[in-house]
Amino acid sequence: MKRLLLGLVIAGCGNNDAVAPDARQCIVDPSGAASLTSTSFASCAAIPAAQTCAGPNTSPPLRWSGLPSGTQSIAVVLTDQSIDLVHWVIYDIPATATGLPAGVENTYAPANVPGAHQTTSYDAQTRGYKGPCPPETHIYQFAVHALSTAPLTGSTEQTTAANAIALIQAQQLASATLTGTYTP
Repeated sequence: MKRLLLGLVIAGCGNNDAVAPDARQCIVDPSGAASLTSTSFASCAAIPAAQTCAGPNTSPPLRWSGLPSGTQSIAVVLTDQSIDLVHWVIYDIPATATGLPAGVENTYAPANVPGAHQTTSYDAQTRGYKGPCPPETHIYQFAVHALSTAPLTGSTEQTTAANAIALIQAQQLASATLTGTYTP
């Protein structure tokens, strides 16, 4: 039975491209722990053009559940797993939030996510979401982090994505991920 389930998970993750998500990235934790989903794409599926440079390049809607009690704030990080490149860090999301809307504004303090703050992306110019745009297939991971502090201790408007991630990891209570792919 376990082999059949693993086979189904692996088959569901494949996209017939040279690069496919690792089967472990596609397994949903059945224990009821934290989870992250989107109405734009399923786990290990293609990220829609609207959330990439092939379209308007806006952030997807995200929903999370199962964050632990004691969560003081929430952060979301988007990383290109194929080359370990951070595309988006948004933090200081209120602990009462259950998700992010599509199209989070690309500003330090987006009005459509009151209280939240964003770093610049890998290009050091784009503030907020910068979606997939590689020349070949890559794997992307959205991660939601439940944090033990609010606001993110040590952060300012000048905080870089790398610094924010270090602060997030130091204050993390739990996390959940959603994996997607991009093929030009």
